[in-house]
Amino acid sequence: MSDLHLSLMGFGLLVIIGVVVYNWIQERKFRKIAQQRFQAPREDVLMTDPATDIGATTLGRATLNDVRIEPKLSEESAVSEEGAALEPVVESTLAPTAARALKADKPESEIPAPIDASIDYVVRLDFAEPVQAATLRAALGASTLGKTLIWRGLDPTGRWEDVLIARDRVEFSAMYGALQLADRAGALTGEEIAEFSSQIQQAAETLMAVAQMPERQVALDTAAKLDTFCADVDILVGINVIALDQDTFPGTKIRALAEAGGFKLASDGTYQYQDDHGAVLYTLTNQESAPFKTQEMKYLNTHGLTLLFDVPRIPNGLRAFDHMIQFARQLSDSLKGMLVDDNLRPLTDEGIAKIKQQISMIYAKMDKHGIPAGSARAQRLFS
Repeated sequence: MSDLHLSLMGFGLLVIIGVVVYNWIQERKFRKIAQQRFQAPREDVLMTDPATDIGATTLGRATLNDVRIEPKLSEESAVSEEGAALEPVVESTLAPTAARALKADKPESEIPAPIDASIDYVVRLDFAEPVQAATLRAALGASTLGKTLIWRGLDPTGRWEDVLIARDRVEFSAMYGALQLADRAGALTGEEIAEFSSQIQQAAETLMAVAQMPERQVALDTAAKLDTFCADVDILVGINVIALDQDTFPGTKIRALAEAGGFKLASDGTYQYQDDHGAVLYTLTNQESAPFKTQEMKYLNTHGLTLLFDVPRIPNGLRAFDHMIQFARQLSDSLKGMLVDDNLRPLTDEGIAKIKQQISMIYAKMDKHGIPAGSARAQRLFS
């Protein structure tokens, strides 16, 4: 055997030894991380099961066209709850969420916005080595889930970045993932949470990461309770202005009144009244099928208009409702129409007061359960 053969064999042996040593070092580092993550027992998520108090009447999840408060409320339904004490969401209808499961070594305050441990199924991945954003996105893959998904990665500066839009070479040492428990389409399903869990597990295996995931069934139970509560307060108020006899309202006059009132024409064919931050407080729509369009307002005539107020999404809702009623009266006076309910009965001051009182009850209930109307949490749940 020549010296060349001996040299090549020696070199090959050194390479093999080097690979074995490197793998041993990586395995030891990974085992150390795993031991650190799981050395203390974890609480099961969402283990509390408090009684639910959502009122006697369930109206179902509202859309912009199906559920409204009629001004035909009974005296019993007008009992005020404005004095109810506020309680944290995890101490009332909603049970503790994924952050509670991570509590042993990851404080809830560390969970980055907009992830919300009260309404999201929250998981965490810790990587043995920093992972680039492009690699992480490839490992997560595409999702067909019907609920809001949020991914936030911890970069070298200590900031939590959106994984989906981060620069390809940004490196992350950890990641939070969140799947929203409920929205107006309903509660999170077993199929959705199973797909999300599989997505996380596959990413963890691919990237040699430690995954922390709450118990699925408890999360599903909490999603159902959250959806039930939201259904009870998901109300749309409609106030109508109709033309008298066989008269109609001309589009040119509607446009002039809307623009003078500070409304903006939206792409969906409605006029929107917004606050200083661009949040929609209420909308003006055509009772008939034709949407409002800039170039067609001069030809439009309609027998009625509807003002819509999306109760759980509106901040400072009672003040906004008062503003809507004031504008409705202005419309009625200027167009020589009449304020009516959805049964075409005249809407009196007493009827308006009852609607306002019921809205106040809804807001008190939302505050009590840690979901203030118009808050970021409410905006996500009622979308």
